[in-house]
Amino acid sequence: DDDDGEEEEEEEEPVLGVWLAIFWLAVVTVIISLLSEWMVDALEEAAEGYGVPDLFLGTIIVPIVGNAAEHAAAIIFAAKNKMELSLGIAVGSAAQIAVFVVPMLVCTAWAADVPLTLNFHSFEASCLLICVILVGFMIQNGESK
Repeated sequence: DDDDGEEEEEEEEPVLGVWLAIFWLAVVTVIISLLSEWMVDALEEAAEGYGVPDLFLGTIIVPIVGNAAEHAAAIIFAAKNKMELSLGIAVGSAAQIAVFVVPMLVCTAWAADVPLTLNFHSFEASCLLICVILVGFMIQNGESK
């Protein structure tokens, strides 16, 4: 036991070497890009067939499906009682979208001469505020129950 009462984490042996991991990362990236194109094509056809607006697909369905692996990893780590890692994945993903993706989309739209701003309406701002408050309450004490 440590003097400060924290448990020591066991170091895990790496399963893959660096070059083999880079190779598999490249292979999986190519496969995911092909599957993403296939998914978007299928969703566009389904949206036309069912009359679902593109905004709903782009803001609700695609992010959920696109981050399924990340969400699954967070759930698996939570089940293994590695809550710090699980919350880090979940909160990090949201922060990545808020800090990088949204401003990048605004700049890309500006370059393409498409009107897109960071002027969120009351519904979007309210949803963001509620999410921030809920996450704050969840990670406040750092314990899982």
